[in-house]
Amino acid sequence: MSMFPVRMATSVLVSFLLFGTAFAQTEIKSQDIDQITDPAAETVLDMFRFEPDFVALPLGGRVTFNNSRGQHTVHSVKGLIPEGVEAISIANTASETRTMDVPGLYVLSCKVHGRYGMVMLIAVGERGTWKNPPDSWTKKMSGRGGEKLDLLLTKLDETMPR
Repeated sequence: MSMFPVRMATSVLVSFLLFGTAFAQTEIKSQDIDQITDPAAETVLDMFRFEPDFVALPLGGRVTFNNSRGQHTVHSVKGLIPEGVEAISIANTASETRTMDVPGLYVLSCKVHGRYGMVMLIAVGERGTWKNPPDSWTKKMSGRGGEKLDLLLTKLDETMPR
């Protein structure tokens, strides 16, 4: 019996382990965000939403916002994005992509549906590099938007512990 099949199987297994491990550790470098209206949602916070509502990206990661048409918009919340970053304002487009070049937290809201909790959070870079960690925020969101942001900050702490 030849050793060729055993060597081949071993080679395939080693390659899988090496590349599989590397693949599993790869960061998400781009993310699509959809804007959803769901009248059948069980809670007001789920009726109008970004999906996903929390995204962690490496520095230079890209995010594509889909369905900013009609009353859905994407706007950065003043005081809740890194200082010096140009405000995000997206409306009346099927799709728009942004490259996230500044480390920090970006709180985004729909201008129309933010009052119902249509808020999302993007964390760019590693926690220690953020230019605006939550404990530095002087602005707070109120109502359902604030309620949603509190839930998103809990997700942040679970995903990227201090």
